[in-house]
Amino acid sequence: MTIRLNPQPPYPMTSDEFLVWASEHDVGRVELIDGEVVAMAGGTRGHTRYKINVRDAIRAAFGGRETLCETYVDGLAVKIDERTTFIPDVVVDCAEHQDDSDLLCGDPVIVVEVLSESTSRKDLNAKLVGYFDVPSILHYLIVDAASRRVVYYRRGEEGYVARILASGKLTLDPPGIVLDVADFWAGSSSGAAS
Repeated sequence: MTIRLNPQPPYPMTSDEFLVWASEHDVGRVELIDGEVVAMAGGTRGHTRYKINVRDAIRAAFGGRETLCETYVDGLAVKIDERTTFIPDVVVDCAEHQDDSDLLCGDPVIVVEVLSESTSRKDLNAKLVGYFDVPSILHYLIVDAASRRVVYYRRGEEGYVARILASGKLTLDPPGIVLDVADFWAGSSSGAAS
């Protein structure tokens, strides 16, 4: 399904131009992929619930301790390169200096995408490669609500290491937090999908 943007963005566009354009126009959820603005479909009730659950689980894992890291849902961008900028479902930004007017993560460490039918191919392929092109990103979680699994990628010495979890604890170090995967499914029935 193609979503027509109004106003139409100029093409091609750099990541910096995209951030300015998107902030000046009420165009909903958009990302920049290879210079082209791509509209993202709105989230379902389930998709939104899982994003909030992940954000809440991460915030709880910090346990109120003082940290530079802040957790955001939607909106805050991760610049992949000069022509690609993604907007993760959840991101933990550990930048030393953060301003409420920032559009871009300064030091993203954890990114999370909640799968939906329209985004699953991109989340599993292009975003995996793109996110790990950003040196500060150490952890990428793909939350698959339909199968109740989390695909977890961690930056390793020679690339990334992958795990698939249906339950249990997930340690993300740095920033030194432990998540319980079961918390991601809070408030949903056992067979619900996003």
